[in-house]
Amino acid sequence: MSVRQSGLSGLIHTVGEGLEGHVSNRHLALLGVGFVGLFFILPVMLLVPESLHLDSATPFESYRRVMDGIYIDAFVRSFLFGIVTTAVTLALAYLLSYYLAFATDRVRLAMTLIIVPLWIAYIVRYFGILLFLSPAGPFADLTGIEPGLLFTTPAVVIGLANVYLPFAVLPLYNSLNAIDEELINASRVLGANKWWTIAKVIFPLSLPGLVAAGLIVFILAAGSFLGPAVLGGPRQTMIANVIAQAFLDNFNIQFASALAIVYTVLLVALLFVFNAVFSLQEVLENI
Repeated sequence: MSVRQSGLSGLIHTVGEGLEGHVSNRHLALLGVGFVGLFFILPVMLLVPESLHLDSATPFESYRRVMDGIYIDAFVRSFLFGIVTTAVTLALAYLLSYYLAFATDRVRLAMTLIIVPLWIAYIVRYFGILLFLSPAGPFADLTGIEPGLLFTTPAVVIGLANVYLPFAVLPLYNSLNAIDEELINASRVLGANKWWTIAKVIFPLSLPGLVAAGLIVFILAAGSFLGPAVLGGPRQTMIANVIAQAFLDNFNIQFASALAIVYTVLLVALLFVFNAVFSLQEVLENI
């Protein structure tokens, strides 16, 4: 085993030395653009003619149907779930990241416990939450109280926040851990107490990580399918569930494509607004 590991590490080291000096930032940027173009832009562009259904007598019928109240409600509900989940997740992630950065020496163990759930399939994690919140689950057995949360909005938010918490902790911890300790010491020397130091020094310097974490969690939560499907009811249906139903249950490819196009346009427009307010390039450079 040690010989095999040594051979693997030697191969990695050799490949790394061979690539050093040959791979520039421009190459990495081109790789990123190619990845986005192949797996995001191209699929969306393929959906456009499918959604228009130009060979029919009513090519824009799918888009007119998207404007019906029930589908508008699904769009609004998806973004509201994304906002609420992002707020809850960021609050929990900030407390946890602060603890990791400033209050414990067991960072490696804690990070392992945070990252390991990412190796578990989402469906397994959602069903674990379903079992935990069920009237016959561990919570009811330990406390004698039936949560009564299943198939409600709080259950969906709890599930989404639980699943996407690691995605918020990682950029937040990186941002907090990068803060110069001398700035914190200087604040305390000048008479600021712990809470004033957090409010005036630590929090402002950690904003890039907070913004990046919020963006990641919002995009993932607003487009979630499994969360509302497993933990929610009809009133918690989000746009991903509507698209899946249109395609898989009704096999209406044109309408499902139109829903996907409209959702993508709304999400991209929201990202442009977000970029205008926070300047994503500057944020991502500072984490």
